[in-house]
Amino acid sequence: MAQLNPKIFQPKSGGNNNNNIHPPDLDYDIFASTSLKNFQDKDALLQNIGYLCGVRVDNNDGPQTLTRQVAKFTGRGSPFVQQITSRIASNNQPNTEGTWLTKRTLVQRFRVRVSPKDLAPVPEFKAEIEAALKRSTTFHQFEAVYQTLHDWGDVVPLEIEMGASLVFTDLESNMSKLPDTAVWNNTHYLTTIRTGRTTRQEGTDYWENVISPGRDIRPLDWRRTRVTNVLDTIRLLPVELQGRLSELYTRRLSYIPAITIGPSDSSCTTHDDTPLAGKTISGVSIYASDYIRSIKFSYADKLSWGKHEGSEACGSQHDFLLENGEYVTELLIWKSSWRYVNGLQLVTNSGRCSPHFGGVWGTPTVARSKGGVLVGIISLIKQHDYGRMFRDIQGIWRHDIFDKIPKEEDVFSDYFGSEHGKPFNDRIVVRNSDMAISKMEIWSGSVIDCLQFTYRDKAGQGRNETQTECHGGRGNRKEFVLETDEHFVSVSGRYDNERITQLSFVTNKSRSTEVFGKGKSNGESHSFAVSSPKDKEGKRMRLHYVCGKRHWASDSYLNGIMFVWSPM
Repeated sequence: MAQLNPKIFQPKSGGNNNNNIHPPDLDYDIFASTSLKNFQDKDALLQNIGYLCGVRVDNNDGPQTLTRQVAKFTGRGSPFVQQITSRIASNNQPNTEGTWLTKRTLVQRFRVRVSPKDLAPVPEFKAEIEAALKRSTTFHQFEAVYQTLHDWGDVVPLEIEMGASLVFTDLESNMSKLPDTAVWNNTHYLTTIRTGRTTRQEGTDYWENVISPGRDIRPLDWRRTRVTNVLDTIRLLPVELQGRLSELYTRRLSYIPAITIGPSDSSCTTHDDTPLAGKTISGVSIYASDYIRSIKFSYADKLSWGKHEGSEACGSQHDFLLENGEYVTELLIWKSSWRYVNGLQLVTNSGRCSPHFGGVWGTPTVARSKGGVLVGIISLIKQHDYGRMFRDIQGIWRHDIFDKIPKEEDVFSDYFGSEHGKPFNDRIVVRNSDMAISKMEIWSGSVIDCLQFTYRDKAGQGRNETQTECHGGRGNRKEFVLETDEHFVSVSGRYDNERITQLSFVTNKSRSTEVFGKGKSNGESHSFAVSSPKDKEGKRMRLHYVCGKRHWASDSYLNGIMFVWSPM
């Protein structure tokens, strides 16, 4: 704290002082014009009030003053210091919701005010920010910047009042029950009120019960009582570094799927959760019938929520709650050809899948962003004959929580088949595991009646096997058993507007299945062929699981399918 208690440099007349090519920096005794001009412990006093030290404000526990000096004074004039008349301020201070009330008793002595233009960062703070921005990935850059701000503070006070204070906070409903004779400057009395929170700022070893303006409090026992103005610590940095931090911050959020929300007309409303993107989702409530009608996000602070509200009629509400450390990392959005959202499924970083919410129409769009977790959505809700329903959903994904998301390298094929049918998703079985398909069973005749996979758990040395549900009805059953380290790498087939009519598979060992199904179609028939893409190392991926639609009746056929490829 050598910069805090200097003496003004005064050049002597005569000699060659004015020709000194390296004159000493001007260093100021900021209390020189006050009654503390002869006080010997000014450094300790300034340390006690947190002068030029950072303050951490990154959680709900209240501001936390740090001992590190994050800024240095570089102005050519002394900071403004004002002696304040001692008084008591006892005020009723409700927050914006009117829920909490605060009674504040202040015994004020001095006020120190610093201009932002007279401050610069200490070299260590600047160096740590520069090192953070050199990290290899967006996540690691955010991680290092956040750690630096955690260590040095989010803000630095510009205007500080010092003295002593007594603050009492309680719910308005509790405060109204207290007697009119309540004594707000009596520490002992306030601490007997069990529902409230009492905070006293004073450096004495022994507190008198009553805090009053007539008390003689020595300067070393003064503490910071109020901060009325602050500056973000990143604003201390050079403009070039601030620009690089701003550029990093633009990569904090992504908006997927990359669609234009709208156009909207007088029958439409939009809702955007971007202002809530700094919070963590704790649960999702969905009101659905055959369509998605309302979505509400609840956040972990238990105070915030965002609701995208349509017509809540002819349906029911479903709640999907998240555990601590669990985030939504994938959305399956089922949308019909008439452009309303019929269904929605959520997948988390733990591999947990929600139920399918909504009806049986639509084809799937997979919404996700590498390294991103869902923090909200942008929605367009439009009037329909059946009420107000979702027309568009765009996920808001945040990229400073995780470096990588499980199965983020998976690749989804196009969807082939019908809009109608009961959705299924075998991610429910594989979750985040590395289990591999060991057997495929197909029931077929003129079309594909049913498809089912058996998985071998690689972690269990092949001893544990799990089957998916049957996707379709029953017919002529065939099976294809895969050898150890054998995987499907390509699929071809045919489909029409109602069902999958033909399928055949090829493995990485160049073995081919027979052609299942005769390809019989009701109407126009389409062919498809998909091969596994290559991973980042140039290796072919493997078929890991499928999702799609089966007919709503148990004795019917496979309506549609989408293939999901994973690295070997």
